[in-house]
Amino acid sequence: MQSVEDRYVQSRFSNTFPRTVELTCPHCLKVAVLEARSWQEHGHEVAASEMTCSRCEGSVLFIQLLTPEATVRENGLYCYPGSARREAMPGVNYLQSLSGPLARTYDSALKLYNTADWGASALMVRHLLQGLVIQLLGETHRDQPLARQLEALPGELDLSRPLQDVAQLLEPAGTFGRQFDDEAAIDKVSADLLMELAEQLMTYLVVMPGTMEDLKKRIATAPVPLRRGSDVA
Repeated sequence: MQSVEDRYVQSRFSNTFPRTVELTCPHCLKVAVLEARSWQEHGHEVAASEMTCSRCEGSVLFIQLLTPEATVRENGLYCYPGSARREAMPGVNYLQSLSGPLARTYDSALKLYNTADWGASALMVRHLLQGLVIQLLGETHRDQPLARQLEALPGELDLSRPLQDVAQLLEPAGTFGRQFDDEAAIDKVSADLLMELAEQLMTYLVVMPGTMEDLKKRIATAPVPLRRGSDVA
């Protein structure tokens, strides 16, 4: 089940249940309006409806969570199969802080993707990557190919800095190192921060390399699209 934000609900029945929802159809991959004919309540906790795509007539199951008063719960709408829409990545605010133009380029790439304009989306992603590395490396690398720019990043950026910052926090005299000597004094706030620190570190050291390797394999096995004008044997 995929969460569907209330902002995608275009209209509602008189009882406030969603009537039409706009999303990228998981069947035809087009932005479409899906319409519900009726909703069926189950156990006074959820309601279900099968909505139909206005483009391909494919069906999508929607589940609406209800309040104890049997009214629609805010942002409690889910669908299956999930929308083909891509949402902005977590932490996009940091990209905005780094460069407003880069954040707008990323937003444009998302919008093009979500309208199934694959070619334009891919070109926008390339502009995004080029802009990102130039922002990080400086103008001296502007004329280099994108591949060479990416190869230059480890030599120009201190990629070990996050690990050094964590090490300082965990030193015996560091913020968290001192607390390890008296575990009974660690409260929920400190435990939350430690959990988040560990999760960020695992993401940096384990999750990101693993997901990048998986992505590399998927790219290597993906079918190569024919160029326009190419002959098919």
